[in-house]
Amino acid sequence: MKLNKSIYILTLGVATLLPLSCKDFLDEADTRNISEASLFKKPEDGVRLVNAIYDTFHDSDFMNKSLWYGANFLSQDFHNYGADVFFETYEVPTNFDPLNIAWVKSYEGIARANSVFPIVAKMKADGVITEDLANRLNGEAYFLRGTFYYYLASMFGGVPLELQTVTDEGRHPRNTQDEVFAQVAKDMETAANLLPWNYKNDRSNLGRATKGAALAYKGSAEMWQKKYADAVKTFDMIDAGGYKLEENFLNIHEYANQNNDESLFEVQFLEGADQSWGHADETIWFTSFHMPEEITNFGYGYADPKLYTSFEQDDKRKMPTVIGPGDTHPSPAIQISAYPKVKELFGGINTLGTKEKPWKGSDGLRSGYYSVKTWRDPNVRGSTGNPQTIFNGQNVIMMRLGEVYVSKAEALWRSGQEAAARELINNTIRKRAGLAPAPANKAFKDIIIEEYRHELSGEMSLWFLLRRSGEHKNYVRDEFGITIPSGKDILPIPQQAILSNSELKQNSGY
Repeated sequence: MKLNKSIYILTLGVATLLPLSCKDFLDEADTRNISEASLFKKPEDGVRLVNAIYDTFHDSDFMNKSLWYGANFLSQDFHNYGADVFFETYEVPTNFDPLNIAWVKSYEGIARANSVFPIVAKMKADGVITEDLANRLNGEAYFLRGTFYYYLASMFGGVPLELQTVTDEGRHPRNTQDEVFAQVAKDMETAANLLPWNYKNDRSNLGRATKGAALAYKGSAEMWQKKYADAVKTFDMIDAGGYKLEENFLNIHEYANQNNDESLFEVQFLEGADQSWGHADETIWFTSFHMPEEITNFGYGYADPKLYTSFEQDDKRKMPTVIGPGDTHPSPAIQISAYPKVKELFGGINTLGTKEKPWKGSDGLRSGYYSVKTWRDPNVRGSTGNPQTIFNGQNVIMMRLGEVYVSKAEALWRSGQEAAARELINNTIRKRAGLAPAPANKAFKDIIIEEYRHELSGEMSLWFLLRRSGEHKNYVRDEFGITIPSGKDILPIPQQAILSNSELKQNSGY
C-alpha cells in the first residue's frame, strides 16, 4: 500500500500521455516539457486523466498470469505447462510474482481513480469542463475503482479499502470480503447513475465504461454478499440498455466482432502496436500463450480433456471453447494449415494435430487440447504481419451478458424463484447453445455450475463464480477427484505486500 502515496503524481504524468479516443488511448506523446501549471486547463486533460486508469489494464502479465490464471487454473479446466503447476494442488506460493502483480497493478488503478475526483471537481468549478463531462468522468472513475476491487476481492478475499488518495505510509489493515464487495456495489451504483447506456453513436469512445457494465458488476457484488433478491433487481435493470446475446456463440470472441452487443466491458488493445518483448503493453499475448507449441513455440496453457468431454452432445459452445486432436479450428478466419511451422513440419494439415499424433509439445507433456477463446485470429494485425507474432491487438472481454444471465438465474434460484431460474437458463443460455431444456429432475445447483463452466471456461471469471456459489469444493472433488486443502480455495496475500505493510494478515492456510 506504500505504493499509493506516489500514484497521484504518476497519474498526472500518465494522463498527459494518452489521447482521447478509447481504442487509441494508448498512443503516447512526448511530455518531457509538460509543467504542472499547464495541466487540466482543457477538457481533454480530464479525459486523459481517466484514460490513465484504463491504461492500468495494459500489462500482459496482469491480464494473463494474474487474472486469467486465477479465473481458470484453479477450476482445473486448464493447466500450465511451465513451472506454475502448483495450481493443480492449490499450493500457490506466497512469493508467486503474478500475485504481487495483481496486487500492485490493482492498487495503481485504484489510486489513479481516487486522484480523479478532486481534479474533476476543480475543473468543473473552474468552468473547464461541463457538468455532463464531469459526470461521465467521475462515473468512469467509480466504475474502474470498483472493478479493481471486484477482482482483488474475488482473488484474495478482504483487502484494504482506499477510497481517497493515500497521504500516509499506506500501512492499513484489511477490510473484510463483505465490506469490499459492499464498496464495489456502492461504486457501481454511483457509476451507473452517471454513465450512458452505450456509445453506439460515438464509436470513438467504444470500450469506455457504461451503465450496463456498472449494473452487471453491481449485481455480481450483491451476489457475493448473498443479497440475491437485490441482485435480481439490479440485473433486471440491464434489460433497458439494448444489450443482447450473440446468436452464434462463436462470434462472441471473434476479432472482427469486438465491442459487440453482448460485451458489457472489454479491455481495449491496439492492432499493429509494438510487438517486442518489453513493449508498452498496448497489445496482449493471450494468443501465443495458449496456442500449441507446434505452432508458436509457446503453448504454456492447455486444456484438460475432461473439459472437452464434459459438454453435452450438440452443445454449440464446445468447439468455440476447446478443441482437441484432429479438430479444425471453428473460426472461418483461422486456418491451421496456414502457419509456417505447420507447413514445414506437418505437411500443412488443417487440424490440431491428429488423433494418432496429437500435438502435445516437443516433450509430450501437454494434453493435446487447447483453448479457443484465447486463441483468436492470430494471423492478423501484427506489426510484422507474421502469423506467429507473439502479441496482437485483440480485446479481452471481462464481463458479458451471457455471464449476467447465468448469474441472474442463480440469484433467482437462491431467492426462491426456481421456476423463473430454470426458464431463464432454458430459454436463453441453453437455447443459444442448441440444447433442450435441462432435465426437470436435475438439481438446479448442478445445472447452474455446469452452465457457468460451459458458458465461461477460458474467460475471466469462472473460478470466481464457482467460489462465489459455494459449490466450488464439491465441483473440484466431483469432476477432478481433488480435495482442496483447507483455506487454499482462495489465493494468498502476496508476500511482498505483507513485507511492505505489517498491518496485513495472511489468509488462513498459508
